[in-house]
Amino acid sequence: MTRSTETRREEYLPCLYCGQRYGPDDVALHTEPVHCGRCITCVDKPACFDCRLMYCVCDVHQYRG
Repeated sequence: MTRSTETRREEYLPCLYCGQRYGPDDVALHTEPVHCGRCITCVDKPACFDCRLMYCVCDVHQYRG
């Protein structure tokens, strides 16, 4: 593994909410809170967060199970 490969891998950190690795282009999706305010489970979580509450009414985090 070359040094440039190691540097690239470090740039893409895993998201605390969805587990996907993201780079500079996706920082907002994984770090900026969405003020949905409707569901107590997903309030102020980033847009990548997938709410697991069956009765979630938030348009952004809605349960997709």
